[in-house]
Amino acid sequence: MTSSYAFPVADEKESTIPRHPIRVVSARTGLPQDVIRAWERRYGAVTPPRGGTGRRLYSDEDIERLRMLRRAVCAGRRISDVACLCHEALGQLVSEDHREAPAGDSLRTARVNGAISPQVLLDEALRALETLDRHRLEHVLGEAQVEMSGPSFRQHLVVPFLDIVGTRWHEGTLRIVHEHLASTIVRSFLSIPRNGHDRSRAPRIVVTTPAGQHHELGALMAGSVAEEIGWDVYYLGPNLPAEEIAAAVRQIGARAVALSLCYRENDAHLFDELRRLRHLIDDPIPVFAGGNAAGAIRERLLEAGLVCPVDLADFRSDLQSALIA
Repeated sequence: MTSSYAFPVADEKESTIPRHPIRVVSARTGLPQDVIRAWERRYGAVTPPRGGTGRRLYSDEDIERLRMLRRAVCAGRRISDVACLCHEALGQLVSEDHREAPAGDSLRTARVNGAISPQVLLDEALRALETLDRHRLEHVLGEAQVEMSGPSFRQHLVVPFLDIVGTRWHEGTLRIVHEHLASTIVRSFLSIPRNGHDRSRAPRIVVTTPAGQHHELGALMAGSVAEEIGWDVYYLGPNLPAEEIAAAVRQIGARAVALSLCYRENDAHLFDELRRLRHLIDDPIPVFAGGNAAGAIRERLLEAGLVCPVDLADFRSDLQSALIA
Protein backbone atom coordinates (compact mmCIF):
# COMPACT_ATOMS: atom_id res chain seq x y z
CA MET A 1 0.00 0.00 0.00
CA THR A 2 1.34 3.43 -0.91
CA SER A 3 1.78 5.83 1.99
CA SER A 4 -0.50 8.88 1.84
CA TYR A 5 2.60 10.94 2.63
CA ALA A 6 4.61 9.85 -0.42
CA PHE A 7 5.40 12.36 -3.17
CA PRO A 8 3.89 11.92 -6.65
CA VAL A 9 6.58 10.49 -8.91
CA ALA A 10 5.84 12.96 -11.71
CA ASP A 11 6.60 15.89 -9.40
CA GLU A 12 9.76 14.42 -7.87
CA LYS A 13 12.23 16.64 -9.74
CA GLU A 14 10.28 19.84 -9.18
CA SER A 15 9.77 18.98 -5.53
CA THR A 16 13.51 19.23 -4.86
CA ILE A 17 13.94 22.77 -6.24
CA PRO A 18 14.69 25.22 -3.38
CA ARG A 19 12.33 28.17 -3.85
CA HIS A 20 10.42 28.90 -0.62
CA PRO A 21 11.58 31.41 2.06
CA ILE A 22 11.18 30.41 5.67
CA ARG A 23 8.04 32.53 6.22
CA VAL A 24 6.26 30.48 3.54
CA VAL A 25 7.52 27.24 5.09
CA SER A 26 6.24 28.38 8.48
CA ALA A 27 2.81 29.18 7.06
CA ARG A 28 2.55 25.84 5.21
CA THR A 29 3.81 23.62 8.02
CA GLY A 30 2.36 25.41 11.06
CA LEU A 31 5.83 25.48 12.64
CA PRO A 32 7.16 28.73 14.15
CA GLN A 33 10.24 29.99 12.31
CA ASP A 34 12.48 29.59 15.35
CA VAL A 35 11.39 25.94 15.67
CA ILE A 36 12.32 25.33 12.02
CA ARG A 37 15.73 26.93 12.54
CA ALA A 38 16.30 24.97 15.76
CA TRP A 39 15.42 21.68 14.07
CA GLU A 40 17.86 22.48 11.27
CA ARG A 41 20.66 23.60 13.56
CA ARG A 42 20.37 20.97 16.26
CA TYR A 43 19.16 17.91 14.41
CA GLY A 44 19.79 18.43 10.69
CA ALA A 45 16.08 17.87 10.00
CA VAL A 46 16.43 19.61 6.63
CA THR A 47 19.44 21.23 4.96
CA PRO A 48 18.20 24.08 2.78
CA PRO A 49 20.77 25.91 0.61
CA ARG A 50 21.09 29.69 0.55
CA GLY A 51 19.86 31.70 -2.40
CA GLY A 52 21.55 34.65 -4.05
CA THR A 53 20.46 37.00 -1.26
CA GLY A 54 21.94 34.73 1.43
CA ARG A 55 18.54 33.56 2.70
CA ARG A 56 17.75 29.88 3.10
CA LEU A 57 15.37 28.52 0.49
CA TYR A 58 13.32 25.38 1.01
CA SER A 59 11.93 22.87 -1.48
CA ASP A 60 8.51 21.24 -1.54
CA GLU A 61 10.24 18.12 -0.28
CA ASP A 62 11.63 20.05 2.69
CA ILE A 63 8.15 21.33 3.51
CA GLU A 64 6.63 17.86 3.34
CA ARG A 65 9.38 16.48 5.55
CA LEU A 66 8.84 19.21 8.14
CA ARG A 67 5.11 18.51 8.10
CA MET A 68 5.76 14.84 8.83
CA LEU A 69 8.26 15.69 11.58
CA ARG A 70 5.66 17.98 13.11
CA ARG A 71 3.09 15.20 13.14
CA ALA A 72 5.58 12.75 14.64
CA VAL A 73 6.48 15.16 17.45
CA CYS A 74 2.82 15.98 18.10
CA ALA A 75 2.22 12.24 18.46
CA GLY A 76 4.66 12.22 21.39
CA ARG A 77 7.94 11.37 19.67
CA ARG A 78 11.14 13.33 20.28
CA ILE A 79 12.52 15.30 17.37
CA SER A 80 15.99 13.94 18.17
CA ASP A 81 14.68 10.41 17.51
CA VAL A 82 12.90 11.07 14.22
CA ALA A 83 14.89 13.81 12.49
CA CYS A 84 17.43 11.29 11.19
CA LEU A 85 14.84 9.00 9.57
CA CYS A 86 14.68 8.71 5.79
CA HIS A 87 11.56 9.94 4.03
CA GLU A 88 9.98 6.50 3.65
CA ALA A 89 10.59 5.44 7.25
CA LEU A 90 9.29 8.76 8.55
CA GLY A 91 6.14 8.48 6.44
CA GLN A 92 5.47 4.96 7.71
CA LEU A 93 5.94 6.07 11.31
CA VAL A 94 3.58 9.02 10.91
CA SER A 95 0.96 6.79 9.23
CA GLU A 96 1.23 4.30 12.09
CA ASP A 97 0.87 7.02 14.73
CA HIS A 98 -2.13 8.43 12.89
CA ARG A 99 -3.87 5.03 12.84
CA GLU A 100 -3.22 4.51 16.56
CA ALA A 101 -4.28 8.01 17.66
CA PRO A 102 -7.27 7.98 20.06
CA ALA A 103 -10.58 9.14 18.63
CA GLY A 104 -11.83 12.53 19.75
CA ASP A 105 -8.41 13.95 20.61
CA SER A 106 -9.26 17.05 22.64
CA LEU A 107 -6.20 18.90 21.39
CA ARG A 108 -7.39 18.50 17.81
CA THR A 109 -10.85 19.78 18.63
CA ALA A 110 -9.35 22.70 20.59
CA ARG A 111 -7.18 23.87 17.70
CA VAL A 112 -8.58 27.02 16.12
CA ASN A 113 -6.99 28.32 12.92
CA GLY A 114 -4.06 25.95 13.40
CA ALA A 115 -3.20 27.10 16.96
CA ILE A 116 -3.88 25.80 20.47
CA SER A 117 -3.82 28.17 23.41
CA PRO A 118 -1.18 27.66 26.14
CA GLN A 119 -3.99 27.30 28.70
CA VAL A 120 -5.53 24.37 26.82
CA LEU A 121 -2.13 22.69 26.62
CA LEU A 122 -1.51 23.32 30.33
CA ASP A 123 -4.91 21.88 31.28
CA GLU A 124 -4.30 18.81 29.11
CA ALA A 125 -0.85 18.27 30.63
CA LEU A 126 -2.30 18.40 34.16
CA ARG A 127 -5.10 15.98 33.28
CA ALA A 128 -2.58 13.54 31.82
CA LEU A 129 -0.43 13.78 34.94
CA GLU A 130 -3.38 13.25 37.28
CA THR A 131 -4.07 9.88 35.65
CA LEU A 132 -0.34 9.06 35.41
CA ASP A 133 -0.73 8.82 31.64
CA ARG A 134 2.90 9.10 30.61
CA HIS A 135 2.24 8.71 26.88
CA ARG A 136 -0.47 11.37 26.92
CA LEU A 137 1.75 13.81 28.82
CA GLU A 138 4.56 13.29 26.33
CA HIS A 139 2.09 13.82 23.49
CA VAL A 140 0.85 17.11 24.98
CA LEU A 141 4.37 18.44 25.58
CA GLY A 142 5.37 17.40 22.06
CA GLU A 143 2.37 19.24 20.65
CA ALA A 144 3.26 22.28 22.76
CA GLN A 145 6.88 22.33 21.57
CA VAL A 146 5.64 22.51 18.01
CA GLU A 147 2.86 25.02 18.61
CA MET A 148 4.96 27.39 20.72
CA SER A 149 8.33 29.03 20.35
CA GLY A 150 11.11 27.89 22.69
CA PRO A 151 10.80 30.87 25.07
CA SER A 152 7.00 30.61 25.09
CA PHE A 153 7.12 26.84 25.72
CA ARG A 154 9.29 27.36 28.80
CA GLN A 155 7.65 30.53 30.13
CA HIS A 156 3.98 29.79 29.47
CA LEU A 157 3.81 26.02 29.81
CA VAL A 158 6.74 24.40 31.62
CA VAL A 159 7.08 27.01 34.39
CA PRO A 160 3.36 27.18 35.31
CA PHE A 161 3.01 23.40 34.95
CA LEU A 162 5.82 22.73 37.42
CA ASP A 163 4.58 25.48 39.77
CA ILE A 164 1.09 23.94 39.88
CA VAL A 165 2.49 20.44 40.36
CA GLY A 166 4.67 21.66 43.24
CA THR A 167 1.79 23.51 44.90
CA ARG A 168 -0.59 20.59 44.58
CA TRP A 169 2.02 18.21 45.93
CA HIS A 170 2.46 20.41 49.02
CA GLU A 171 -1.34 20.61 49.38
CA GLY A 172 -1.61 16.84 49.16
CA THR A 173 -3.79 16.74 46.04
CA LEU A 174 -0.97 15.12 44.05
CA ARG A 175 1.30 12.34 45.27
CA ILE A 176 5.10 12.19 45.18
CA VAL A 177 4.82 9.81 42.23
CA HIS A 178 3.02 12.53 40.23
CA GLU A 179 5.78 15.04 40.97
CA HIS A 180 8.48 12.53 40.01
CA LEU A 181 6.76 11.59 36.75
CA ALA A 182 6.30 15.26 35.82
CA SER A 183 9.97 16.00 36.52
CA THR A 184 11.21 12.99 34.57
CA ILE A 185 9.18 13.77 31.45
CA VAL A 186 9.78 17.53 31.49
CA ARG A 187 13.52 16.86 31.88
CA SER A 188 13.53 14.91 28.61
CA PHE A 189 12.01 17.90 26.80
CA LEU A 190 14.53 20.33 28.28
CA SER A 191 17.68 18.29 27.69
CA ILE A 192 20.33 20.39 25.99
CA PRO A 193 21.05 18.79 22.58
CA ARG A 194 24.48 17.60 21.59
CA ASN A 195 24.41 16.97 17.85
CA GLY A 196 27.89 18.01 16.79
CA HIS A 197 26.96 21.62 15.97
CA ASP A 198 30.19 23.63 15.99
CA ARG A 199 30.24 26.02 18.93
CA SER A 200 34.03 26.14 19.23
CA ARG A 201 34.04 29.93 18.92
CA ALA A 202 30.94 30.59 20.98
CA PRO A 203 31.24 32.03 24.50
CA ARG A 204 30.99 29.36 27.18
CA ILE A 205 28.63 29.28 30.13
CA VAL A 206 28.63 26.85 33.07
CA VAL A 207 25.14 25.80 34.17
CA THR A 208 24.55 23.87 37.41
CA THR A 209 23.04 24.06 40.90
CA PRO A 210 25.12 24.76 44.04
CA ALA A 211 25.81 22.19 46.75
CA GLY A 212 22.65 21.15 48.55
CA GLN A 213 20.40 21.99 45.59
CA HIS A 214 19.44 18.68 43.99
CA HIS A 215 16.64 19.64 41.61
CA GLU A 216 17.92 20.42 38.12
CA LEU A 217 14.89 21.42 36.02
CA GLY A 218 15.49 25.12 36.52
CA ALA A 219 19.12 24.67 35.48
CA LEU A 220 18.06 22.74 32.38
CA MET A 221 15.69 25.55 31.42
CA ALA A 222 18.48 28.08 31.88
CA GLY A 223 20.79 25.95 29.76
CA SER A 224 18.24 25.65 26.97
CA VAL A 225 17.80 29.45 26.93
CA ALA A 226 21.56 29.95 26.68
CA GLU A 227 21.98 27.33 23.95
CA GLU A 228 19.13 28.83 21.97
CA ILE A 229 20.76 32.26 21.69
CA GLY A 230 24.24 31.05 20.83
CA TRP A 231 26.17 30.16 24.00
CA ASP A 232 28.28 27.02 24.28
CA VAL A 233 26.57 25.43 27.29
CA TYR A 234 28.52 23.29 29.76
CA TYR A 235 25.76 21.69 31.80
CA LEU A 236 27.37 20.00 34.81
CA GLY A 237 24.33 18.54 36.56
CA PRO A 238 23.10 19.47 40.06
CA ASN A 239 24.66 19.75 43.53
CA LEU A 240 28.19 21.02 42.83
CA PRO A 241 30.42 22.63 45.50
CA ALA A 242 31.66 26.16 44.84
CA GLU A 243 35.24 24.98 44.31
CA GLU A 244 34.20 22.55 41.56
CA ILE A 245 32.16 25.17 39.74
CA ALA A 246 35.02 27.67 39.91
CA ALA A 247 37.51 25.06 38.68
CA ALA A 248 35.31 24.33 35.65
CA VAL A 249 34.95 28.04 34.89
CA ARG A 250 38.71 28.54 34.91
CA GLN A 251 39.56 25.42 32.94
CA ILE A 252 37.15 26.03 30.06
CA GLY A 253 37.41 29.84 30.10
CA ALA A 254 33.70 30.36 30.76
CA ARG A 255 32.30 33.87 30.44
CA ALA A 256 29.26 33.29 32.67
CA VAL A 257 27.73 30.99 35.28
CA ALA A 258 24.04 30.19 35.72
CA LEU A 259 22.71 28.63 38.93
CA SER A 260 19.25 27.35 39.81
CA LEU A 261 18.06 27.61 43.42
CA CYS A 262 14.95 25.65 44.38
CA TYR A 263 14.99 25.18 48.16
CA ARG A 264 15.75 27.27 51.24
CA GLU A 265 16.02 24.61 53.92
CA ASN A 266 19.53 25.75 54.85
CA ASP A 267 20.01 29.40 53.88
CA ALA A 268 23.24 29.75 55.86
CA HIS A 269 24.92 26.90 53.97
CA LEU A 270 23.56 28.17 50.63
CA PHE A 271 24.89 31.69 51.16
CA ASP A 272 28.26 30.37 52.31
CA GLU A 273 28.49 28.45 49.04
CA LEU A 274 27.42 31.41 46.92
CA ARG A 275 29.77 33.86 48.63
CA ARG A 276 32.65 31.42 48.24
CA LEU A 277 31.82 30.93 44.56
CA ARG A 278 31.67 34.66 43.92
CA HIS A 279 35.06 35.05 45.65
CA LEU A 280 36.63 32.27 43.56
CA ILE A 281 35.43 33.59 40.20
CA ASP A 282 36.86 36.70 38.56
CA ASP A 283 34.66 39.78 39.00
CA PRO A 284 33.92 40.42 35.30
CA ILE A 285 32.27 36.99 34.99
CA PRO A 286 28.56 37.26 35.90
CA VAL A 287 27.02 34.63 38.16
CA PHE A 288 23.28 34.39 37.49
CA ALA A 289 20.91 32.96 40.11
CA GLY A 290 17.30 32.02 39.42
CA GLY A 291 14.67 29.51 40.44
CA ASN A 292 11.87 29.27 42.99
CA ALA A 293 14.08 30.15 45.96
CA ALA A 294 15.88 33.07 44.32
CA GLY A 295 12.96 35.49 44.33
CA ALA A 296 12.49 35.31 48.08
CA ILE A 297 16.17 36.04 48.82
CA ARG A 298 16.82 38.39 45.90
CA GLU A 299 18.24 41.26 47.97
CA ARG A 300 20.74 39.02 49.74
CA LEU A 301 21.79 37.47 46.44
CA LEU A 302 22.41 40.92 44.97
CA GLU A 303 24.43 41.87 48.06
CA ALA A 304 26.54 38.74 47.50
CA GLY A 305 27.40 39.98 44.00
CA LEU A 306 25.11 37.70 41.99
CA VAL A 307 22.85 38.71 39.09
CA CYS A 308 19.17 37.83 39.74
CA PRO A 309 16.94 37.88 36.65
CA VAL A 310 13.25 38.21 37.39
CA ASP A 311 12.28 35.38 35.04
CA LEU A 312 13.52 33.43 32.00
CA ALA A 313 12.77 36.32 29.66
CA ASP A 314 14.90 38.62 31.83
CA PHE A 315 17.65 35.99 31.94
CA ARG A 316 17.56 35.71 28.15
CA SER A 317 17.93 39.49 27.83
CA ASP A 318 20.86 39.55 30.27
CA LEU A 319 22.61 36.75 28.38
CA GLN A 320 22.13 38.51 25.06
CA SER A 321 23.70 41.64 26.57
CA ALA A 322 26.62 39.58 27.88
CA LEU A 323 27.19 38.15 24.39
CA ILE A 324 28.05 41.58 23.02
CA ALA A 325 29.78 42.93 26.12
